[in-house]
Amino acid sequence: MQDLPNSHPNDEIDLGELFLIIWAYKLFIIGTCALGILLGGYHALNSKKVFSSTAIFKLDTGGSSGITAYGEFNALARLAGIGSGVRASVLPVDEINGRIFIQNLDAKLNFQMDPQFNTYNPNSVDPVWKSLIKRVIGIQKSTIDTNEAIWQAIVAAYSKSVVLEETDDGSFTITVKHMNPQRAAEIANGIMETIISNKKNKKDTELDQQLSYLSSTLAKALNDLEVSQSNLKEFTLENSALPLESFAKESLQLDALREQFNRTSKLHDAVAELLLILQKKSKNQDDYLALRQKFPIIDQVEFRRILGQNEIINVWSWPEASSVSAVFDTLTERKSRLQSQINASQIDAERSSIALETFAKLERETQIAEATYTVLIEQVKAQSMVAGFRPDTTEVYEYASASIRPSAPNRILFLAVGAFLGLFIGAVLSLIMAFNRGVYFTKNSLKIEAQARITASLKTLLPLRNKILYDINIILHKKPRSLLRNMAVEIHKSAATQIVVTSSRAKMKSFDVAQVLACYMQSKSIKVAVIDFSPSSKKLDTDSEKLSVGSFVVAESADHISILKPDGDMIPLELLNHKDFWEKIQSLNSTFDLVFLSADNDDAISLLSALEGQKMFHITIARTKKTKSATLLQMRSLLPIQGLLYD
Repeated sequence: MQDLPNSHPNDEIDLGELFLIIWAYKLFIIGTCALGILLGGYHALNSKKVFSSTAIFKLDTGGSSGITAYGEFNALARLAGIGSGVRASVLPVDEINGRIFIQNLDAKLNFQMDPQFNTYNPNSVDPVWKSLIKRVIGIQKSTIDTNEAIWQAIVAAYSKSVVLEETDDGSFTITVKHMNPQRAAEIANGIMETIISNKKNKKDTELDQQLSYLSSTLAKALNDLEVSQSNLKEFTLENSALPLESFAKESLQLDALREQFNRTSKLHDAVAELLLILQKKSKNQDDYLALRQKFPIIDQVEFRRILGQNEIINVWSWPEASSVSAVFDTLTERKSRLQSQINASQIDAERSSIALETFAKLERETQIAEATYTVLIEQVKAQSMVAGFRPDTTEVYEYASASIRPSAPNRILFLAVGAFLGLFIGAVLSLIMAFNRGVYFTKNSLKIEAQARITASLKTLLPLRNKILYDINIILHKKPRSLLRNMAVEIHKSAATQIVVTSSRAKMKSFDVAQVLACYMQSKSIKVAVIDFSPSSKKLDTDSEKLSVGSFVVAESADHISILKPDGDMIPLELLNHKDFWEKIQSLNSTFDLVFLSADNDDAISLLSALEGQKMFHITIARTKKTKSATLLQMRSLLPIQGLLYD
């Protein structure tokens, strides 16, 4: 028993109810799963079988060994600026997927005669509906290059059927899918052999090109060496074999002349100043001291000697102006002559420097040419020695073989997908059918929808159905039901004297529940009447005399309980048509303390319609998976439900 307050249904999804809905249609869902498995198996058995063949190999990475010059050449190339220094990837994905590779491979594998690769049909005809649409739209069939269409179809099918992958250890796997296992193995091995052959040919070509490049470079270096030596020889014959010594000689001579010129210039300036003093006829000691401070050379022996003066420094005598003038003229002439000699010597020194520069350049070019020739001759010697040894580290780990089992279709996968789709479709259809039925699949949803003050399971009352009043009284006397006690408490609390009991597709009829509840609530001080409005209720025997109570007669009685029937040959439902139906029911309260009215299914709706708006205690009996939600809502709208019994 559960006492629930009035509540309203919400829009949240009840997972428990969904599970119970699916569980209610478990046989249907099992059937859809079985059908899905059958369809999946049929599709797997009738699908085209695809076989996969795999070849595993490892390409030569191009690394240099200890006896080859390939690595040294790469180092020289990088130093020369013609190498990137980064090793390109050896995975030839773009190569094997390229159209050029496929066309070259066609000469060996003949893809054009393979129906899986060459899917182009030049004689194909458009369907009638497609032709009509094109005609209406105005699309004209364009001319197609047959050869181009064939190769485009081959390339597209090749890209889908061939897969090249690189493993962690640097090896490669070629996987080919084909409907013919032998053909799949043949294509995989053909692609592997072609890749290995192309790689080897490319490596040999590169090595030959390297040898050719080294040879041509060596020839050019030899020619440069010969030219530089010839130029040096010609320069030596035309000029001098010792340009450095000539330049040094001219430089020393120029330095000596410049020194003489500087000395003469100082003497000339001192004599010029002395001549000016003599011409002024000022020969005092102050003039001598000023001259001495300005030209210290006057106290040197050389200066006094050319003037014919006393060579003792402490003694100074003024010379004659005429002799000083003669000396001045001599020094001027000597200075001019030295300047001319300096200019000539400077020209000779410059000529020697140019010759020395040319000689140094020619000698440097000769040395560079000799060094280049020496390096290249050694490189060519080493390369020529190992030219015949070309290591190949390519390894084949596994040749493709014809597969004995198809790789597609995956029958287990088809069966699993079929089972899943069957389960999903079955569950969806179950939910759709459940919603269309409009019934309750959980007791919780039934309780929420009824909004009754008291709810309880009908399980304890099922043994009392179809019993007569006498038997019911005996059973209840031996084993009382707590459900009946709680229901009786609620009825007394409501102060209602009329109790209507309705049932909607439940296991127990409303009349049986009304009898049981009446038997429990009857006593010496409480008289109870029960009226069954179901068409299945027994008619009165007109020959026997019955106790009359208003418009009803007592059809059966036990203790303080009376089962009432309409007087005469009238069925109870016909009383609902009478205008004074409610007055007749109320008149029974003068004789009985409680009056139970019962009806089932559609008759319950009719009874509730006749009692709409009256103050009564309404008990309804509902059943999960049977009672429709529309029926329960209609009952509740006609007369609020105070008690709910469910099974």
